[in-house]
Amino acid sequence: MKNKKVIFLLDMDAFFASCHMAKDPSLRNKNLVVASPNRRAIVTTASYNARSFGIKAGTPIFQAKELCKDLYIANSDFSLYIEFSEKVFEIIYTNFTKDFEVASIDECYIDMTKVWKKFGSVKRAAQAMIDMIYEQTGLTSSIGISTNKFLAKMCVDFNKPKGISFLLEEDIDKKLWPLEIQKMYMVGPATQKTLNENNIFTIKDLALSDLNKIVDLLGKRGLTLWYWANGKGDDTVSREASEFKSIGNELTLNFTTTNHEEIEEIIYEVCLKVSDRAKKRYLQGTTITIVAKYLDDIGPEVYSNKERKKHLTKQESISNPTNDPEIIFSIAKQCFYELWTGQPILLLGVRLSNLKNQIEQTKQLSIDEIDLNEGIDYNEIEQIIYNLNLKFGKDKIFTGDKLVKYMEKNMVQSKFLKNDDVHISNEQIVNKWKNK
Repeated sequence: MKNKKVIFLLDMDAFFASCHMAKDPSLRNKNLVVASPNRRAIVTTASYNARSFGIKAGTPIFQAKELCKDLYIANSDFSLYIEFSEKVFEIIYTNFTKDFEVASIDECYIDMTKVWKKFGSVKRAAQAMIDMIYEQTGLTSSIGISTNKFLAKMCVDFNKPKGISFLLEEDIDKKLWPLEIQKMYMVGPATQKTLNENNIFTIKDLALSDLNKIVDLLGKRGLTLWYWANGKGDDTVSREASEFKSIGNELTLNFTTTNHEEIEEIIYEVCLKVSDRAKKRYLQGTTITIVAKYLDDIGPEVYSNKERKKHLTKQESISNPTNDPEIIFSIAKQCFYELWTGQPILLLGVRLSNLKNQIEQTKQLSIDEIDLNEGIDYNEIEQIIYNLNLKFGKDKIFTGDKLVKYMEKNMVQSKFLKNDDVHISNEQIVNKWKNK
């Protein structure tokens, strides 16, 4: 790997199931599956115990019960999954490198090029990461290692769970090419069918095919797949764009869903995360955007249809800036149902934009806006004063009773007459890893 980048693909093992077992260790030896709590539910994740019975993601619950008589069903809990996902990414950021790219709730690409040497070897660096994640979260993970993201992604399944796998360009003829074409990342049933009809059954068949033929069959996607099959791929690991223009959060599922309750739960959890980030930065926004992505593999026939999109987005603007999760959720949900026509959803995201600093936007209430019958929440006033003083310097603002005591103590020689204007930036206040 000399003079090449070192790219990790970290993949959490049976992530949803593992989160439930990490939260409640008594579940570790059970034949646990995760599913939505409804009669037509399917398995979204199966623990490795449950997989030994032939149960996998997509298996209907009634069939899973037939395969395993003592099946334990855990209801989907996206707040739990997001909580553990954030913990894992925090561990990577704090202890290994800031150069990582979140691919989904349970996967991320990590550029270890400048880091691995301090662990002695690439493999030791990977093992240290796996061990630390387990020690701090109780979750197991596997790592695929290569010089680009595609090869790292392809080899992570070679040795799961708790495994470390390598796939370098010089080894693709032995390790990658023999795989059936449907095992290739981004090749789903429709693409597999098209390739099989043209006598392409393995990744080697694709790699050795005429490039023009593949592009004719699959469009632009064919170009990407052909290069991947030949071991070529992107080695750029990119961090999230600055969130000071907008604050967003997305959740890519490891399954697709059309279940209304499940979709709304995901949107709500994402809105909570967006709201939390905005509040930590003292930011409010007036534009809420919903982002949805449906099944990646939509078939080659779609490439000639310019009206069909894989990404759905809709935004709504409001007059008063907000970071309230209930308001964000209400608008995001409304936008989603205005554009969704029933496609199996793979990704859901929410963005808050047109941001304003909450403290600087705080306005003085007019006498007409104060409800004298309800009284004033002095705790809230104290919090506002605290926030303002935190930003603009201590004792710039205080209540009347404190001003009297202050002037009596200092004989009216207050700090207003002194040059003591200390400012604290938002960045200093919320110096968190996701905000850097």
